[in-house]
Amino acid sequence: MIDYHVHTSLCNHATGTMEQYVRAAVDKGLATICFLDHLTFQEGGRANAMVPREVPMYIYEARRLAREYHDRIIVRVGLEVDFSPRHVEQCRGIVDTFDLDVVGSSVHFLDGEDVVSGRSPWASGELAADAVYLKYLAVLESMLDYDYFDVVCHLDLPKKFNQRPSPSVLHGFGDVLEKIRENDLAVELNTSGFHYPVKEAFPSPDLLRRCAQLQIPLVTGSDAHAPESVGRDFDRARDLLIAAGYRYLTGFSHREREIVPL
Repeated sequence: MIDYHVHTSLCNHATGTMEQYVRAAVDKGLATICFLDHLTFQEGGRANAMVPREVPMYIYEARRLAREYHDRIIVRVGLEVDFSPRHVEQCRGIVDTFDLDVVGSSVHFLDGEDVVSGRSPWASGELAADAVYLKYLAVLESMLDYDYFDVVCHLDLPKKFNQRPSPSVLHGFGDVLEKIRENDLAVELNTSGFHYPVKEAFPSPDLLRRCAQLQIPLVTGSDAHAPESVGRDFDRARDLLIAAGYRYLTGFSHREREIVPL
């Protein structure tokens, strides 16, 4: 298996050295580990992401580890860009400047509020589910108008606190998946959801099946914020993927896709 969503202490809310993550991946028998740390220009998210001047050091260390561990595991490096329409060109300037293997993009903020923070009104049940999901879907569709990234991270993230919209609103994810297919992007199966109130991976089994039907490439990620979380629940992820109809995963090298058998 491959883990394409691993954070580092540079995001200020993860623990452990980058080498500790690599060693954990080796110990778990993973074929590939890919660092995908946060880059955000959102005002409310800057404290939980690396700053642009740290990106060269981050990439250098990942490439150093790739050389050191080349006979034990493949080490790749990318960025998880937090989508902000006002800052797309700044983000594009960074991802186009550096030699990255993959770029993921995600939506955490709606109207400046981090709706997946445990301190948010959404987490405490103060917001209407349909309103939040409709806003999230609109921002997600807006994100898909840009081409700076390769993977859509944790597709149905608002369900984190086990709050679900009405079926008619949930149906909107179908339009998003069609746009993902048209843009030839990959989707991430993110296992961190098993450890939140929703107790379910991102995306849901139903959305995963739709991804398979649309032949959308799939990449697996743990969203690890500590070395011991690398590759977490990948046995469950494999079962979900096979049940959905997947027989291979997608990896990335220098922004080019690779096929990885399950």
